[in-house]
Amino acid sequence: MHGTLLFQRKGTKDTWEDTSAIPLSTLKRGEGVRLDLHASEVLTLFKEVAELYKLHARDGIPLGETELIRADSVVAKLSKLQRGELRVFLDAHRSVGQDLLGNLLVWAAEIESPGTLIPRLVGLGSNVLRSLNAAVGLSALKRALAIWDANAANTNEEFWQTTLTENSFVLEQVFSWPTTIVKGKAYVGGKSILNTGGNVVDFLVKNYLTNNAALVEIKTPGSPLLGRKYRDGIYSPSTDLVGSMMQLLDYRYSLQREFYSLTHGAGSGLEAFEPKCVAIVGSTHEIRGDEIKTRSLELMRNASSAVAIITFDELFEKTRRLISVLEATADPGA
Repeated sequence: MHGTLLFQRKGTKDTWEDTSAIPLSTLKRGEGVRLDLHASEVLTLFKEVAELYKLHARDGIPLGETELIRADSVVAKLSKLQRGELRVFLDAHRSVGQDLLGNLLVWAAEIESPGTLIPRLVGLGSNVLRSLNAAVGLSALKRALAIWDANAANTNEEFWQTTLTENSFVLEQVFSWPTTIVKGKAYVGGKSILNTGGNVVDFLVKNYLTNNAALVEIKTPGSPLLGRKYRDGIYSPSTDLVGSMMQLLDYRYSLQREFYSLTHGAGSGLEAFEPKCVAIVGSTHEIRGDEIKTRSLELMRNASSAVAIITFDELFEKTRRLISVLEATADPGA
């Protein structure tokens, strides 16, 4: 390893500037050059050169041009800790571990060649990967549940359209088969010859394995489930509920009638074998504690084979219970 010592002095703006070099070949008899280094400067020089020799011993001489970035002293020390020592440190400094993990995950997601990380991840072992995957899944479920808990009274339909789009795993729990969203606000036919009208369903989904379509229409948690009392012991369904059901049936009819023209050349891999229809509307809070209202709703929706009806709180309660199952699985001693 070769190096050069340069003598500098401060310029007019307190910036360090190199002084003119004196060629040693021009020195005459009795002349010499002396460069004084204080003890702290010698120590700094020693440490810097030692780090370069360590780098050479570990990686050799890099080919081509290489840019090296010095790691923060804390990060450098953490990288050298054994697994057990690292666990003890992070258990004692949880906030450091959480921030570090967050930054590492963002870095891993944005890295240009993520394939280089795969061998390292595989080397962690199946148990570690399973736990990490469960933690990420739980975090997403809990975030969605927190949105529900904070917005259960929100009557903005567009808000729920966006929320269920961004948290599609919640919507997938409506079905007993693996689901994927084909499109939100999907056109399913119905325009006239004048290109007016048209049917747009809130969510067009499909069975991930069979490609069969399903239609989902949403209202809001504040949409009423029941209307007026029809006779003693029975309530009629609300206009919102009946309207959603009829709208879905019309969408399904339109999709099946125009299926070929809608999907020809689209490459959607979609089929329409009697598509399932689901209306997500209202909340059981409206009927809770009232036996007559509860019976009216259950009799009506259990008799409806064409359109399945699920309330918003039922949908998110399934998410809450799924979280409980996953947490119990992640903690065998629980």
